[in-house]
Amino acid sequence: MEIIPKEAPKIPPWIDVLFYLSAGLLIFVFISYFLVSQSVKASQKAQLEADVKLASEDLKSSKLKTEILTYQKKINDFSVVINGHLETSNAFGFIESKCHPRVWFSNFSLNPKTGEIAITGEAQNFQALGQQMIIFRDEALITKSSLGSVTMGKGGDIGFNVALSLNPSVFIFK
Repeated sequence: MEIIPKEAPKIPPWIDVLFYLSAGLLIFVFISYFLVSQSVKASQKAQLEADVKLASEDLKSSKLKTEILTYQKKINDFSVVINGHLETSNAFGFIESKCHPRVWFSNFSLNPKTGEIAITGEAQNFQALGQQMIIFRDEALITKSSLGSVTMGKGGDIGFNVALSLNPSVFIFK
């Protein structure tokens, strides 16, 4: 045991500076770690939200594409139907526009697939019947015209049968 107290050894000042620098550096490292980890978490969250949004948009885009393809198929199917449709009523207007004023038709039979028309009618005289046949012959949309039976009625009217073949463009839907 010592009776005389000794003076405590003096710590050099550079050790105090080193201690405080080390403590400050340690605090700086912890704060930096905390800030970097928060930044990483925020960027991961933003990336996850962007991925979810992109997946949602892809899903919407996929649904939209499916809907568009469905409507496109319906339009194509309708186009096939409408393009294959024959507008047989066009034949009435066409024949009416080619009718001689002194000729009238009493019977009309149409086969739209072949474009053939059988007409029964009456004319006032042979001259009107001849002019009617010339009108049919000169029409570009009539590919063939032939006069069938001809009969003379009691009042001088001429009864006749005509067979016509029409160009298929007459029956096209417009």
